[in-house]
Formats: sequence, structure tokens, C-alpha cells
Amino acid sequence: MPGMDGLQLAGAIRAHERDSGAHVPIITISAAPLPDHIVPGQDGGADDFLLKPIDLPALRHMLARWLAPGAPGAARQAPAILDPSFLTLGLAGVDAGQARELVDLFTACARDDLLACRNAIGQSGARMLPQYMHKLKSSARMVGAARFVALAESVEARAPGGAALDAAMLDELEAALDEVESAAGALGRACREAGAAPGHDAALPRAVLVVDDDPVARRQLAMMLAAIGVPQVRLVASAQEALALLAREDGIELVISDLNMPDQDGIELLRELAARACDQRLILVSGIDERTLGTAAELARAMGLRLCGTLGKPVRLAALDSLLRLPCVATAAPGAARSISAADLADGLRRDQFSVHFQPKVDAATLRPVGVEALARWQRDGEAVAPDLFIALAERHGLIAQLSEALLAKALVGAARLAERGFELHLSVNVSASWLSDLRLPEFILASTRAVGIAPAQVVLEVTETGLMSDALTALDVLARLRLKGYTLSIDDFGTGYSSMSQLRRIPFGELKLDRSFVHGATDKPASRAILASSIEMARKLGLTTVAEGVETRADLDLLRGLGCDQVQGWFVARAMPLEQLLNWLEARPVSCNGSGERT
Repeated sequence: MPGMDGLQLAGAIRAHERDSGAHVPIITISAAPLPDHIVPGQDGGADDFLLKPIDLPALRHMLARWLAPGAPGAARQAPAILDPSFLTLGLAGVDAGQARELVDLFTACARDDLLACRNAIGQSGARMLPQYMHKLKSSARMVGAARFVALAESVEARAPGGAALDAAMLDELEAALDEVESAAGALGRACREAGAAPGHDAALPRAVLVVDDDPVARRQLAMMLAAIGVPQVRLVASAQEALALLAREDGIELVISDLNMPDQDGIELLRELAARACDQRLILVSGIDERTLGTAAELARAMGLRLCGTLGKPVRLAALDSLLRLPCVATAAPGAARSISAADLADGLRRDQFSVHFQPKVDAATLRPVGVEALARWQRDGEAVAPDLFIALAERHGLIAQLSEALLAKALVGAARLAERGFELHLSVNVSASWLSDLRLPEFILASTRAVGIAPAQVVLEVTETGLMSDALTALDVLARLRLKGYTLSIDDFGTGYSSMSQLRRIPFGELKLDRSFVHGATDKPASRAILASSIEMARKLGLTTVAEGVETRADLDLLRGLGCDQVQGWFVARAMPLEQLLNWLEARPVSCNGSGERT
């Protein structure tokens, strides 16, 4: 906030309270994550922190924590022994019996693991102690055993040395476990009765396989999937069991796998699934740090697996439900292009097999359509070929100019048709880096634009920043002249290249396009949120329009609105579609919309 920010305000309130002894709980909220050096509750100011957009269950849980009798003092003195709101937060419609079952499963498994840890002290098996503690900590979080979590984290920090770990620390963990068992009796008063199981939604998978070595995590996910309406859930404890089940059984549509597992970890499972050309959808779940989880996700996509997304532990029901409903398209794995040759591509051009689909770009605040992006499509003998494959093939074999000319012509004709029907929308066209090496390109694009009666100001030319490195001098020449002719230049996939800041300084871009890898699911990824926030703020200072691609959920949209992004596109708004379908979609839209996209 201007003048005095929220943390300064919290400090001022605390200063005012010192003489009276009062303590009013303060929760700070922001669209950007807190800097690492600021920890709520440890600086004498704010007690807690919520990230915008506010998640209703998270807000409910936080209010219950800070408004309970004696909460301001008690919450800072010691973590909760057992917090039932964690169970209701994760499982939504959980009943008392299910909650008690999950806690009892946790305590039983924890006792076995603590016994194994005790036996490992001073032996060669001590190297397993960090993994035991990681598992115990993760399980305890799922049931809200906050005191046990804190103790397990302390032991985990000492475990790698082995010698620094003694039996007294395990005694303390067992005592905390006794407290959890005693507190479990109150669960019947804290949890709601479960309603009738929902019917199956066609958007949901019918059969899901859960792979996790932690029985508490397996049971929690099974409860969640049943609450959402998935009719069949299979549970296995290892990657080996998962592969064996997939080999002998048909019908599994989705695999939910943990990453940190003994013997064969989740990364090894990904490798095996890719080698077997697994066509099941995939969700990765783990309690590891967000960046490592993101790396695993990138690996899965690079392998050609149908990754829907990732979830941190403990899993939230709303986040799981959202991922289950997302369509997942596999990225082509390395080597997949071998079945398509340059001769096939040239033949496709001769036979006019290439077409353009249009994906709407809308104002982030109002959802009013402001533009469309033209996306290349190739139907070869009735089968779709992935754009990444045929565009890369065209660039390697010197066919990119011929392909780009054909696609540009179709895109411009589409924009002219839209204008004729009363839709004056900006047209965004991707320009290959290889095409930028042609010094005649500005004149060609201008002539093509004028031929269909479109003004250059209506056309946005999207250039992938990594491509600008190949022939920098010629690219600068071409881009500068395109800007002089009135075209808007957009830096595409911003943040994925090697010299983003340098490109913004050297080239007269008018638009900054945020890559989907930072956008989708950013509400649960602090690093992605930080990148988005800083990129949008920088673009605002440079006078650039910001466009976010890959907006697939309401949470994605709400976060971008809170950060001040100008425009968005993605499956939450609309998929790419042929021109006639786009016209129907536009004509069905309200004339004007409020922030919820409703007619005003």
C-alpha cells in the first residue's frame, strides 16, 4: 500500500500495544510471496500471511487458528498437537470415522518407523534416517500433527550425521505421538458427517492408480478421489507394483505418483513409463521443495508423458479436483519426429494441408475479447501432427519461409473475415527466428497485410526470445523496420531464454508474453509467482502490454488479475479453434462483461 505498507502497519500496531499488554492477531495478505527474510510471527509484527487470490478453506483455517480462545498466545508458544481443521481443509466432506481412521493409520505407521529408526542408530542403516524423517514429517502434516512435524524436522536436520542423533530425540517423538493419539478422541466433535457419495462426472477419470510408499498418503488420496467422484481407485506402495499392475490391467486412465520413494523413486518410474509409451495421464505429488518438483514436471513433459500437473503435500482437495478435470496432451518425446520427413512436409505444403486455428486473447479484468493468436495446424492423412514437430522440421530443412508465408496468408484472411463481421481484434502471428534472417521480410509482411485490407497496427508479431540469438544483427535490422511500418512486436515465451533483459533493451517490443510454464498452477508455486510478479511490474515500468498464456483455471486467472496482468489466454477462456467456430464463440459472448465475465 502507498505511504505505509502492511508490515509497517503491523509493527506500528504492536508498538501501540506494548503498554497495554494486548495482542490483536494480524494476518497480512499480498499477491506476491513474502521475501525470505520476513517471517510472520517472528518480527513482533504480523502473525500470519495469506497469498492472493485468497483461498476460502485456507482463510477459514487461519481464522479458526487465530480466533480460537487463547489463540494469540498459545499459537506462538507451541504448535498444535492435532489440528482437525487440517483434515477438514484437505478432505472437505470427511466424516469423523474417516478422520479417526486416517489419524490411527498415521500413528500406527509412525510407531513402526520410529522403531526402525531406533534400530538404525549407530548402525549402517543410519543413512536411511533422513528418509524416515521426511516420510514421518509428510504424514504428520496430512493429519495436522504440527508439534510432531516440528520435532521430525529437527531430527531430520541432524540425521545426515547419524552420530548427532540419540535415543532421547526419538523418545520425544514418541511422546508427541502419544499426545496425537490422546487428541484423536476429539475428532468426532470437530469433523462433519459425510454426505452421499457424488455420482461420476464425465470430465473425471474412471480409474486412478495411486503410487506412494506412505500408507497415510495413499489412504488420504483414496478418500479425496472418492469424495470427488472417481469410481475406481487402485493403491500400490512402489514403482515396481505400479508397473506390474499397468502391464496386466487395462482401464487405468490416470496415475498419481509420489516422487520420493525407496528402491525405485518417482523419476525412475517416469523413465519406465516413457520407455513403455504409457498413454495414461499423470499427476506428480511430493513433499519435496517446489523447484525440484517443477524439475520433475519438466522432465515428464520432455519424455512425452501426459502430465496434468503437480501437487505438493499435504494435497488440497480443490487443487486435486482441478487437475483431474484438465485435458492433458503429451508433448512429443525426443525422436518422435523421425516418422515425418522433409519430403512429407513439402508434400503437405503442395497439397495445402496446413491450416490456422485461432485462440482468443481477452482483457484480464473484464474477459472482453481483444485479440486472437493464429496457431499452425497440420492434418496429415487424417492425423494431427504436433506443431512443435513440423515447425522444427521446417526450420532444419529450409522450408520455414514457405510454411510461414502460407500460414501468414491464412491468418490475415481470417482477421479480415473477423473485421467484416464486426470484430476488430488484434491478430497475433508467430514469426520464426529463421524467417528473421530474410531482409525482405518487412516488405513481404506489409504487402500481405495490405492485400487483405488490414492495418499494420492490428497485427502483433510474436518472436520467441531464444530465437533472436541465431543471427542477431539481421534480426535487429528486420525487427526495427517492422516496427517502423507500424507492427507491434511481442517477445514470446518471456523468461525461458538466456538474455531476456538484453532483448528488452535492444528491441522495440510493445508486448511481453509470459510463458505458460510460469503461469499455470502458479498459485501453488512461490518461485513462479515471484517471476510473474517481477515480470509484470517490470513490463509496467517499460510501458509494455503483458499477456499470460496457459491460463487453465480460475485460480490462474485470479492470480494474474491480482498481479495486474493486462491480457490472458488459455483453456480457461477458450481453446484454439477454426475460424467459423471462433465466429460462433464471439457472437455468443456478452456485449460487455464485468470482472466475472457475466453480462452487464
